[in-house]
Amino acid sequence: MEKQTKKTGLRFIFNENNSALKEKLEFASPSLKSVANGYHLKRASFDKELLVECQKKGVTVMCPAELKEINITPTESDLYIHHEDQDLQLKTSWFIDASGNFRYLKKKLQWKDKEISLNTGAITAHFSNLPEQNTWDRDDTKYWNKKAIGDKEYSTTHFLKPHSWWWLIKLDETTTSIGVVYDKNHIEFEDAEAFFNESIQEDPLLSNVTKKANQSKVNHISSLPYISSKLHKDNVAVIGDAGAFIDPLFSPGLELICQQNEYLTHLLIDYFKYSKKNTKAWNKYEKRFLKTYLDRVYVYNKLYHFIDSYDLFSNAIQLLFFGYQTFAVLPLKYIPGKIKSPRTFRIFEKFLIGWVFNRFKKISSKRKKQHRLSTSIKHPTYYSRVSIPSGVLYFLKPIQLAFLWLSNYVKIELSEIYYFKKQTKSIKGK
Repeated sequence: MEKQTKKTGLRFIFNENNSALKEKLEFASPSLKSVANGYHLKRASFDKELLVECQKKGVTVMCPAELKEINITPTESDLYIHHEDQDLQLKTSWFIDASGNFRYLKKKLQWKDKEISLNTGAITAHFSNLPEQNTWDRDDTKYWNKKAIGDKEYSTTHFLKPHSWWWLIKLDETTTSIGVVYDKNHIEFEDAEAFFNESIQEDPLLSNVTKKANQSKVNHISSLPYISSKLHKDNVAVIGDAGAFIDPLFSPGLELICQQNEYLTHLLIDYFKYSKKNTKAWNKYEKRFLKTYLDRVYVYNKLYHFIDSYDLFSNAIQLLFFGYQTFAVLPLKYIPGKIKSPRTFRIFEKFLIGWVFNRFKKISSKRKKQHRLSTSIKHPTYYSRVSIPSGVLYFLKPIQLAFLWLSNYVKIELSEIYYFKKQTKSIKGK
């Protein structure tokens, strides 16, 4: 990980009035120094170095290799592998599939996917020779320079537009990933590459960012989210994208893979200790993670209805950050074993999120009909204030995050009441 680029934060830049960047509104969450700092992974180098590290730890690595066939029984599997011009047959008591979105086991065992409401696709490319960030970005703020672990050019930058969002991730000094995730219920096109390039040219900011840059081949994933109905059977299991993928908006993929890894490790150690699969424990694991994926779909699907609204989307993030930090991140400081259990919604939490997000959907729809923009948050840049403090501040942090969400939510509602009264008064005056 030391060779990878540290992720210095999250930035959400809104373009409701299609103005110059200096006038654009931004919600940002800089990464403060803590045990939870993340990275931008350059997979080409990271994967190779990871395999080398595995070999150092005593793992037998066959690379490149092709899995020609697998015969699965309740207690073991026969693997037929082609490696270094040889056909090999191996027996294994457990087979863990980490084949990503190729989804080897899902196809082999013909598992069905869950029916989900989220319907998105993604288009991406790598760019080099981009202009210096200070030529298109706004000036740094004192808060970011003082608090963040690094410059904001190494943050994950989101450009939010109606029913879609673009990312800009600087992987290293020469390579930057730029892509878009779009809601297929509202955005359609015939040629993905043409749509990608035309959308960049039509957006003043993205056009300026990519001016004179070198662009790689465009990669199009026509259907992004999926959730397998199964995560294990007999003595085989899937992990990460081989089982499910939701949406990269808040970068949940690696987090959930790490949690799965922790959970599966405990289950496999238990198997080798007692030479028996604890089916009840495995089913509990599957139920927990499938609910986690479905809860994420519930949230992401609703966010796309008002994703381009500065105050609505920012306030939605504040609500999610409050819940995530309070019930998922902060407890790990004193209960590290909870790392293997992903956060799921209780009935009240799901009701609250659903009510607030449905309310925001109605407000957004009404504003668009009335040609109105975000009104309640006036700061050009507003910060999440997310951190992992020490001492008594640890216990006060959830209260602060709850207050930030609630106070800004009240401002939004008051702004809607004020506009309604103003319009009513204007009509009566006429």
